[in-house]
Amino acid sequence: MNSLIPHGPSRGRAARRSLVATAFLAAFLSLGVAALAQDDQNAPPPPPPDQQSGQPSGQPSEQGMGGHMGGRRMMPSVDDQIKHLTKKLNLSADQQAKLKPILEDQRKQMDAIHNDSSLSREDRFSKMQALRQSSDTEIRSVLNEDQQKSFDKMREEQHDHMKN
Repeated sequence: MNSLIPHGPSRGRAARRSLVATAFLAAFLSLGVAALAQDDQNAPPPPPPDQQSGQPSGQPSEQGMGGHMGGRRMMPSVDDQIKHLTKKLNLSADQQAKLKPILEDQRKQMDAIHNDSSLSREDRFSKMQALRQSSDTEIRSVLNEDQQKSFDKMREEQHDHMKN
């Protein structure tokens, strides 16, 4: 009877090699799984769905100035924008109160433009740019002359940063 399984001393070595290779592969794979599990344990838990964009619940995020997340630019909340402008321009409480509805309206309109799937990318960009210019005009009307100069300088720096 001819058998395909070899007999003799070479059969033992091949089986041992196969066993060693299998053990090595199992150890290698278990290290990879352990490393992935450890990464998951060290990662902070994701925020609740209504806080993932940094917005209070019910307020959508939108594109604009802000950090990158997953390729999408996230605009800071209206309150964060007001804090930033207050720090940079030394806004009074009255100016802050006047800017809030302007920035909230801008946010709503930006979100509507962003979610309008009937617009081409170029149309969406040009509408957002026009809205930004209109909002900037409204913002400037609340500022005094020195603040306007500082605001214009901020926008110019942002524009230069976007070019790069």
